[in-house]
Amino acid sequence: MNEMQPKPLQILISPLDWGLGHASRCIPIIRLFLEAGHIVTLAGSGRSLLLLQKEFPSLVSIELNGFSPKFKYSDYLAIQLIWKLPEFISKIIKENRELKKLIKRFKFDLIISDNRYGLWNKNVKSIIITHQVMIKAPAFLRFAEYPLYLVSKFLINQFAECWIPDHKEPPGLSGDLSHKYPLPANAIFIGPLSRFSSPVFIKSQRKAIAGITTIISGTEPQRSDFENLILKQFAGLDIRTTIISGKPESMEKARNEGNITILPYATVEETRTLIEESSLIICRSGYSSIMDMEALGAKALLVPTPGQTEQQYLAVLHQKNNKALWRKQNELNLKNDIAEALKCNGFTKNAANQGLKVLLDRIAKK
Repeated sequence: MNEMQPKPLQILISPLDWGLGHASRCIPIIRLFLEAGHIVTLAGSGRSLLLLQKEFPSLVSIELNGFSPKFKYSDYLAIQLIWKLPEFISKIIKENRELKKLIKRFKFDLIISDNRYGLWNKNVKSIIITHQVMIKAPAFLRFAEYPLYLVSKFLINQFAECWIPDHKEPPGLSGDLSHKYPLPANAIFIGPLSRFSSPVFIKSQRKAIAGITTIISGTEPQRSDFENLILKQFAGLDIRTTIISGKPESMEKARNEGNITILPYATVEETRTLIEESSLIICRSGYSSIMDMEALGAKALLVPTPGQTEQQYLAVLHQKNNKALWRKQNELNLKNDIAEALKCNGFTKNAANQGLKVLLDRIAKK
């Protein structure tokens, strides 16, 4: 007699719309739930939702706006964030109310939120994914780090579980962000996540003079500023490069400008192939990018988004370990920096998502 198959779970997955990293690291989770026969619904807004819609066009997706403020170019992003704290709290309350309506409509069994602090419900198992148990502040606001950690801990504790995508042993990939202060009681390290779940190397060894891939990401206007700077500097160099512009909404086709190939958007497989065939990756030092670099063992030149203290901290951390070179955006000089970055050891290749299947199986059986 055949055993009865468990009923498929109705699962809501929703990443924060702040660049593309939060969405990209949800990709392996979505894949595994779908492979197990569960029903996944996507929720989000902006480019992060568009990215998931491109990767999973058959899934139901819901427009669910969250905290996605616009910032001026500034080294004082932390001050702007504090100024917008009332808006942040208001968005959390609003998205929590919207979630209740969605649960009533779709009968969700599980909610997975990537850095969206309002997506929890006391009647439905709710999980938050974050690598920021504490918030890095600039030097002149360092005194605020512990109070901000307490606020973060309070928000995390509203969820049934907090998944930290990093190695348990410090410093991991996130350093102080998830290793400095005591973890919330519901937090567990799940290992790094990456959209590149099953690396298949095209080359057994990267060519020393292979091309360079630049991955543009982040919020506007910094995303466009970074792209324009990269285009301008590469135009004066005799180096072959491919630029992925990070615009999933674009209908433009790939184009060539001399030695530069510009792709408005690239799928996971296309991006993985480009990284594997490149001698160097130029990208932001967002945490999801760091996890991707480790998943494929890449060499990187990291350019933190101006004003984002977390990205600068991560860039400094990984340069200190000789994994990558970092440069401030306004000091970037590709003619010199590329040669220096290639001298670094690069990230040690470690397969991502190793414990994910066991973890999701455990969740599905509860």
